[in-house]
Amino acid sequence: MKEKINEAFDIAVNEEIINNKKIFVAHCLNLGIVSQGDSYEDAIKNIEDAIRLYLEECPEKILKIQEKLLPPIATRLFL
Repeated sequence: MKEKINEAFDIAVNEEIINNKKIFVAHCLNLGIVSQGDSYEDAIKNIEDAIRLYLEECPEKILKIQEKLLPPIATRLFL
């Protein structure tokens, strides 16, 4: 059973085309971790696993997350 962390993480998911294949890339904005999947659901599951593994290796990072900051602001910029 997965251990409950009791923290919220801000995740952005982008749909991208790599080598003519559509993938979904998930970015954890709090930790700078990236993962991917063939679907949105896969990308979310994979980023969750990546966050858990990261925090197992670097448990001190959870303390920095607890510093409450404003949530990220997402926008699309056209140039």
